[in-house]
Amino acid sequence: MSTPKITKISVYHVELPLNEPYRLSGGRLVDEQVETTIVSVETGDGITGWGEGCPWGARYLPAFTGGVRAGIVELAPALLGQNPLHLDQINRLMDFNLQGHWYVKSALD
Repeated sequence: MSTPKITKISVYHVELPLNEPYRLSGGRLVDEQVETTIVSVETGDGITGWGEGCPWGARYLPAFTGGVRAGIVELAPALLGQNPLHLDQINRLMDFNLQGHWYVKSALD
């Protein structure tokens, strides 16, 4: 059995419509959709893992989906070629290459 290696990381921006508008702060902020980031992590053995980063948005938290996508682009080169089963090593690499930003890393781990 060969050792699995990450060969490709893909990032997708998805806008999810809500059944009804979400009102925040007494109705001052109204959202009719939620943005999310979907991530696929592929190995050379044909196995694909999926993750998601869906922070509420830049108006509500410092974390936002555009930041998730930018962070994944930053981290992807360090993760390519790594064994996806070695989560401790993956987490160390992510921490070394991108300080903080847990909302980015959660989509990958």
